[in-house]
Amino acid sequence: MRFRMRNASLIVAGGLVLAACNGDGTGSNGEDYAGFLYTSTNNTAGNAIIVLGRSSDGRVRELPGSPYATGGSGDAAEGDFDTQWALRMVGPYLLAVNAGGNPVNGSIAVFRVDRRNGGLERVDQNPATPAIDNIDSRGIRPASIAASTAGAVTHVVVANQHSNPNYQGSPAQAFGTVQSSPLRNLALFTFDVNTGILQFSRIGATYESGTNGGPTTVEFNPAGNRVAVSTWGVPHFMVPDADLSLQRPGRLYLYDFAAGAMTQRAVYEETGVSGNIGLSWSPSGGHVYLTNFNLHSSREANSVTVHDGGTAAKVQNFATDVRNDEACWTWVSLDQRKLYTASFGSNVVSVFDIAADGRLAQSLTPNSFPRRGGLPMGDTKDMYEAPGGHLYVLGAYQSHTVSVFDRAASGALSEQSGSPYRVPSSAGRSKEEHAYLGLTGFERIVN
Repeated sequence: MRFRMRNASLIVAGGLVLAACNGDGTGSNGEDYAGFLYTSTNNTAGNAIIVLGRSSDGRVRELPGSPYATGGSGDAAEGDFDTQWALRMVGPYLLAVNAGGNPVNGSIAVFRVDRRNGGLERVDQNPATPAIDNIDSRGIRPASIAASTAGAVTHVVVANQHSNPNYQGSPAQAFGTVQSSPLRNLALFTFDVNTGILQFSRIGATYESGTNGGPTTVEFNPAGNRVAVSTWGVPHFMVPDADLSLQRPGRLYLYDFAAGAMTQRAVYEETGVSGNIGLSWSPSGGHVYLTNFNLHSSREANSVTVHDGGTAAKVQNFATDVRNDEACWTWVSLDQRKLYTASFGSNVVSVFDIAADGRLAQSLTPNSFPRRGGLPMGDTKDMYEAPGGHLYVLGAYQSHTVSVFDRAASGALSEQSGSPYRVPSSAGRSKEEHAYLGLTGFERIVN
């Protein structure tokens, strides 16, 4: 996406001293971890999962043994590309995309999680072979994972993005080309929560022409009977204004989901609104919240759009921090009263109120909170909230950090002293080596 041109300079990461972790989930200083966080390096030479212990006061430390190899390739060498839910917890398992291997298909790695200490053990997806195998994603560049359980069956949807062509600058320079491919798709699987093995079912949808980009985020509604998908479009950025003769809008697709099959229900696009990335369903499932990073000047107040969960029609739109701040990621708070959005360009997190009917409102002025630490512009990505009022925000692309915010009842954020945390295993790594994808976690089980 943004800042696609390769840069050989290294981002040097310092940070807190790494704490040893015993098998019972306690650090060498006797500290009990309340839970654990995971992100992936997306390293093209070999993807891996970074594991962070999370204290009850919100502080984080990378654990010994981190990062854990996925057995597949990331795609950081291709530059920054966007996705939400590249990692997904499904019961006692962590599912992770391996976005690389291109131009052949990517893969999904499955790990069994030790809920006492955060450790990971990769699950062999083909026990018939002597190696530990991942499973074919059935498309190029798997980017997002969604999961839902109905009765005794857990369904998993993998969004294969394929590529993200775009235009930059003026005169416009093309980065990548729009390519027709059936490997730009949604692949449907079933997941055995007893064995941790995925089984391919069918291709649920394709975006073969690529005219409106590949999928960036896929997500089930709370009932598990509908799926929302956002697509990249063809953005034009690093200019005062997008050229509408070049820019192609991203899309929001809605599908009905039943018996492991998808049927397209609705689609929405709007001229001048491209780079549609993060999405979340409202708590009741009546609306979809969507973040859009590449906006024509006539659509500046569309960083966040609210859509009807049945028709995909836009019912509200909002600006976030400043023009072209590049709102990209969404998070519905655990108490289901707030929507948080993270802006890649300006490194801010914005907050909106969720009304009883699922629509949004703004009660804080200002409602955007910057990340500290002198972080470079174009860095902020995924978010994750843990019980106790702590919101974690990735510095995914350049700084290789995790910012820790305390969340007030009003939704206001205050960044903790000592934040952001610089991940030790990424020290000295360039953005072409480590460009984190995904952020998720869970609460530690003591016994």
